[in-house]
Amino acid sequence: MNADTPILVADIGGTNARFAIARSDNRIILEQIKILSTGDYDSLQSAALAYLRQTSGPRPAIAAIAVAGPVVGDRVKMTNCPWAFRRSSLAGELGMEQVSVLNDFEANACALPFLEGGGLLKIGSGEIQGDGTKIVIGPGTGIGVAAITPIGEGWKVLTSEGGHVGFAPADDLERQILRTVKYKYPRVSVERVISGQGFTTLHQALATLRGAEVETLSPSEITRRALENPTGHCGQVVDIFCSILGTFAGDMAVTFNATGGVYLAGGILPKIQEFFLGSRFRERFENKGRLTYVKDIPTLQIMEKHLALVGAAARIQGKFY
Repeated sequence: MNADTPILVADIGGTNARFAIARSDNRIILEQIKILSTGDYDSLQSAALAYLRQTSGPRPAIAAIAVAGPVVGDRVKMTNCPWAFRRSSLAGELGMEQVSVLNDFEANACALPFLEGGGLLKIGSGEIQGDGTKIVIGPGTGIGVAAITPIGEGWKVLTSEGGHVGFAPADDLERQILRTVKYKYPRVSVERVISGQGFTTLHQALATLRGAEVETLSPSEITRRALENPTGHCGQVVDIFCSILGTFAGDMAVTFNATGGVYLAGGILPKIQEFFLGSRFRERFENKGRLTYVKDIPTLQIMEKHLALVGAAARIQGKFY
């Protein structure tokens, strides 16, 4: 595949479907990026064809589509929107020679080798080891985890459901929060406390522990109040969120031995950027007892806005196994 070959790439979430035309050589170039609302279309096929009608230039014969949901077997059902399709018939329905479908965090992992310096913000110390495994963690609607490890001249993609491991408190307050949350959810996953819904979970638990009335607040309202008053109740909620994220990221780093770096994606962190950078995230990341080598593992926030589109294009290149 040469650099002029156009590839249709898509990142399909519960609310938005992002499309672009990608070209790739030593780097991924995205063109004609458009965001469509999933609610305006009855299927992935209709949204993709609508996008293609709006594009200029040669029509792509190859597509790579990242979806927010499990990609297992022929039939793919989206998690947070009603779309469903069969992988075996998708190419024909789109009039293409080849269509690859992958999970959105698999796509995020595939993007990591293609990220340039300007698309990354380093947090704390540590240096990337070129032959090390890389992991990407993304708190958003849920929390996703995936990894890539080098094999020869390419990479092996390791998908996971790491966000569903159990929440492990690291101090007395977090242990009290866990006990409180367990009244409602007998099994508390880490996703329950460090995702969009996690802000609400932590807010309610903290208010209950203080004996205060539990005010109904959306995640966006919690983060807005935290930024306005970092020392107030909502500020503490967001501080706990960042701390737990640091512990979890450190746990994933030692699980995968991620000397190639821990990369942070997702839509939440940019919205609390200043607060996050001043939080205990890195301190908690490094706090792994006898495993002092974790201090040498870098953590990097991904600033690229269309990570899954970059990764979907990268996956097509064939350097992933």
